[in-house]
Amino acid sequence: MVICTYLIRLELKNKKLFIPIFILLTSVFSYLAYSPKEIAIAGPYFPQIDYFEEELDLISRDLNVKIRYVPFSDIESEIIEGNNIEEFDLAIIPNPQGVVNLGERGLVYPITIALENEIIDKNYSDHLQNITTSDQDKNMYGVLFRLIPNSLIWYDVEKYEKIGAPKFDSYEDIVLFTKENVSNGKPLWCMDIESGASTGWIASNWLEDIILHNYGPNVYDEWSQQKITPKNNDIKSSILSIGEIIFIDNAVYGGKNRIINKEFRNNSRNLVDSNNTCVFSWSGHFANMYFPSDKEYGNDYDFFKFPSVENKNAMVGLGDSLVILNSSEDSIKAFNSLTSNRFGQNWTSHADSMFISANRNSNIDKIKNPLLLKETTLIRNALNEDLFRYDASELMERRIGADHLLTALKNYISFGNLVINSISQELESQY
Repeated sequence: MVICTYLIRLELKNKKLFIPIFILLTSVFSYLAYSPKEIAIAGPYFPQIDYFEEELDLISRDLNVKIRYVPFSDIESEIIEGNNIEEFDLAIIPNPQGVVNLGERGLVYPITIALENEIIDKNYSDHLQNITTSDQDKNMYGVLFRLIPNSLIWYDVEKYEKIGAPKFDSYEDIVLFTKENVSNGKPLWCMDIESGASTGWIASNWLEDIILHNYGPNVYDEWSQQKITPKNNDIKSSILSIGEIIFIDNAVYGGKNRIINKEFRNNSRNLVDSNNTCVFSWSGHFANMYFPSDKEYGNDYDFFKFPSVENKNAMVGLGDSLVILNSSEDSIKAFNSLTSNRFGQNWTSHADSMFISANRNSNIDKIKNPLLLKETTLIRNALNEDLFRYDASELMERRIGADHLLTALKNYISFGNLVINSISQELESQY
């Protein structure tokens, strides 16, 4: 009102100044009224953030909001525990346990404020829903945003063809083939697992594969929820199954002592080294990051899914979850866009894209990377049959999944079957 009065007086006194000032003020008010609001998303560092930000730019233009992604080395400790949560509207959290913990503490909203149950059920498998749902209040506090597959057996293409390009229907087939075809000084497997203080996590991936593929999702879920212990015959026999390969004489490059003491990144390099006889390496998607730059997927190396008789499409993997920190209308709109069937089309159109949506109805028609298409198809098959399972060691209490389990598997690899009973008893005591 004061400004209007001033303009009227100005018009009466000096008509030459009135028009430019009026235009200027109109422009300022228009900008303030229609300038995009900002949505801030906190999350971890990950490869191809630039492709992710391209997707965010598309959403920004569509919603007339400015979306800003802020990566942190440790999202939970730096944002959540650092009391900076109010600065952000959405967050990407690397583990489901953390999502549920935040929900039960009242720090994130149930996703049902943004998505209807029908949409959730249509787009997400039961398992993906369950692992971000609180047992206490039954609320679902996050949706899996992207997935990363484990359950892969990598091989050198030329060496693989030289041994007859064998096909395996089960883990037992792999063990039998290894026993029949290994010869002194010519190991078939590269299986280094050293990873500093986290040494053992790759062995836990092996164990998860064996439990899920050999004994099925129900046993896997009971184990990951700590409802059955390592003394259970299925779990104990699965630990012993790891040894069925690594304890075969001359089967593993460098033997069991090398496995513990040499860094896991060596596997990819050694696998495609013509001076090394390794044909196979049992790793997740992460192995692809460490092949030499002069080696090409499909021509030099490839992979097949871990085999299974009764659970053919089963897969173990990891992923990140999207959560809601701010219930504003713009936050909800952004959340819906990030979880829609359309999200990721631009990202996956890049020839080197590695984004796999957890939404089983997401559009995959624009995938150009043959490796990504193969992995996405495997994960999609698993999701459609509710046979995709999240890394069990990440779902367990940290003191068990990240500590005692890894130590137990290191001890087993180091000392063999003789210590299996003491290992089982030690793990049992932690439950």
